[in-house]
Amino acid sequence: MFHRKITPNASVHSTDVGEIALRAFLSTHHEALGHTAVLLADRRGARLINAIRDGINQPGPLTRRLLFELRGLLFLEHVDSDDWDDAGCFAMPDPCDPIVPEICLLADGLDDALRGAGLVPASDDCAA
Repeated sequence: MFHRKITPNASVHSTDVGEIALRAFLSTHHEALGHTAVLLADRRGARLINAIRDGINQPGPLTRRLLFELRGLLFLEHVDSDDWDDAGCFAMPDPCDPIVPEICLLADGLDDALRGAGLVPASDDCAA
């Protein structure tokens, strides 16, 4: 009676379960990630997190470069980086500061979400 062949639409986008989990993590923790990015990298961190927030609201996959930059920021990989030092925008928190364990939890959560999305291989260690 109303039988038609289903034709795929070019505007339909399927999203991987891992990416959905990554987007959920970023959405759930967006405020804490934003505060941490600003704490560690001032305006550069704010621009980074705002670009990621914009990407969450857009269809299609998230930008890996931005996600890896956020991951590097949370894991303090930019401490000795000339790119970050020249701009004078990377702040190293005091290890006794109570915010440090929270940053570690955020970093581990983001890393787990990136691994779940297949963006970071399981053998990649951040502690190295």
